[in-house]
Amino acid sequence: MFALSLLTGIMLVGLDQEPGKASGERATTSTKSAGTTNQWTSLFNGRDLTGWYTFLQKHGKDSDPDHVITIEDGAIHLYKDAPEGSTVVMGYITTEKEYENYHVRFQYRWGVKKFQPRLALKRDAGFYYHIIGPDVVWPRSLQFQIQQTDVGDLLALFGYEVDTWIDPKTSKDTEPTFQEPEKGGRPRVLGGKGIGYQQRLPGEIEVDGWNTAEVIARGNTTTHILNGQVVNRGVNIRYTDPEKPGSTRPASRGRIALEIEAAEIYFKNVEIKLLDEKEKGK
Repeated sequence: MFALSLLTGIMLVGLDQEPGKASGERATTSTKSAGTTNQWTSLFNGRDLTGWYTFLQKHGKDSDPDHVITIEDGAIHLYKDAPEGSTVVMGYITTEKEYENYHVRFQYRWGVKKFQPRLALKRDAGFYYHIIGPDVVWPRSLQFQIQQTDVGDLLALFGYEVDTWIDPKTSKDTEPTFQEPEKGGRPRVLGGKGIGYQQRLPGEIEVDGWNTAEVIARGNTTTHILNGQVVNRGVNIRYTDPEKPGSTRPASRGRIALEIEAAEIYFKNVEIKLLDEKEKGK
């Protein structure tokens, strides 16, 4: 994710709900058309961006004169033709449809090139979900962070809020670290305004080459998984109601997107499995 310039909306609260125990709205027609419940369906066909559209800085929707996006060998290759260190535009590739009650998984691996305006920073990308509102860089959503050494961090952007838990030893950090409540995690609210950021469980989880990232979005809960390990969770997802200052609305659906952020990266095998909202667990 982009370098953080604003981190607000953090406070401690009591949580009374666990992921997998909340019920969301039934899958809409748009999500049902993606495939059969509890069966994996490809969102990216490996040949073109059917079912997706692009949104890039300076160029807007479905305009890529700089050839930021290349599809080859069944994968999306970002910045293939951009010279190392050059200044590039950023943005995302997003689905045309909205989804809710789903399990998404995809694979990514880093290229070697980095670009301005992030040349001196870590390689960075991301996976947005529950995108609502107009297209803009960057969108109102939740994010599964894909940044070297930080993959799986949870971000709540521009009005989103999530109840979650953190390691008490990191409670005063700018970016507290997730910890399961049964292991002593302290409840908190992530987000509210600007960009809320929560680090994933620590450990050497990302590997060289292809990695597998997953998001389980069931009802108003979220679970982040990296290479088979749960690394972040949240419940009671909601967003600020612009028509009622100080109040929030539950959030359980929206578009999903692959972030483009000034680092060479490959994505492939983007798949979704629609979930039965009544089913417990994964």
